[in-house]
Amino acid sequence: MSILKKCLLLTIALCSCLTLWSKPAYALISLNDQFVAEEACEAVQSIRKGTNPGNIQLTPQATYPVVGKNRDDASHYLLSIAGAEPEQRWVRVQCGQLLAAPAPVSKNPVNEDYLLAASWQPSFCETKPSKTECRTQTAGRFDATNLVLHGLWPQPRQNVYCNVSKDIINLDKDRRWSELPPINLSKATFQELKIKMPGLTSDLHLHEWYKHGTCYSDSPEEYYQESIALLDQVNDSLVGDLFASNIGKFISSDEIRDQFDEAFGEGAGDKVQVKCKRDIDEDRNEMVVELFINFKGNIELDTPIESLLEKGKVVSPGCSLGEIDPAGVNSR
Repeated sequence: MSILKKCLLLTIALCSCLTLWSKPAYALISLNDQFVAEEACEAVQSIRKGTNPGNIQLTPQATYPVVGKNRDDASHYLLSIAGAEPEQRWVRVQCGQLLAAPAPVSKNPVNEDYLLAASWQPSFCETKPSKTECRTQTAGRFDATNLVLHGLWPQPRQNVYCNVSKDIINLDKDRRWSELPPINLSKATFQELKIKMPGLTSDLHLHEWYKHGTCYSDSPEEYYQESIALLDQVNDSLVGDLFASNIGKFISSDEIRDQFDEAFGEGAGDKVQVKCKRDIDEDRNEMVVELFINFKGNIELDTPIESLLEKGKVVSPGCSLGEIDPAGVNSR
């Protein structure tokens, strides 16, 4: 090979290398956070090419899981966007803000103590008749004959607002729940939650997630799926039968706790506290409004609550006698 030809090939190779080196490389630095969109920005598959299959845009005020960022002084975040194909997309950092949760949340704290608050909605609605979920309640709706989800609360009670920004905490404490950032739930979980947490109509699900759920998991989907699974076990037991068969009647905390023993093993009832409030009608009767059910242990979708109740905290019975109120405000 001639010297001239060798020089020509070497020149071509060097030019190729320089061309490749001149192209920016986008590494991925993993993040565990949530991103609240402020603009309807494009969500691209490639930063360099700007390709956007499906013409995906962010929805302002929606919250998206953050997979990572392109460098330490990030220009883009990689988000997981449900329904997009591919699901992971790059967006400019100026399109919104992180919820400032750099540290991953442990799903189950070391003590593994939890309180499931299960409400009897007709009694609650007697005290809050103006709420939308109460004005629309009917005798045929799920919450007329079943306990519903108030929340699943990691204990102790002061274990709240884990890695939540001050702005969100202030909105929540001011009960401006409709202004809280939306959370990511699958369509199936959201639809089930609408039935089993009627307070969702008043954005209770946002309040419960930011105050309590953030101390349980880094995933709203996991938090609510497992909360519903626990509630279902109560409703599908002899405890659920006791409530459904005594609508319009009075039952004692002893009866309720005895039924927990029958359903879930001796001593289970000692972990249950009955909460009552006075009706607003002329009789001013005590109504059973809620059960506080104390668990201890690792919670998964298929965890039997017998094992959680066995290790749960022993509590006082609460109110001694209350009415299982029928659906319909002041219905007698």
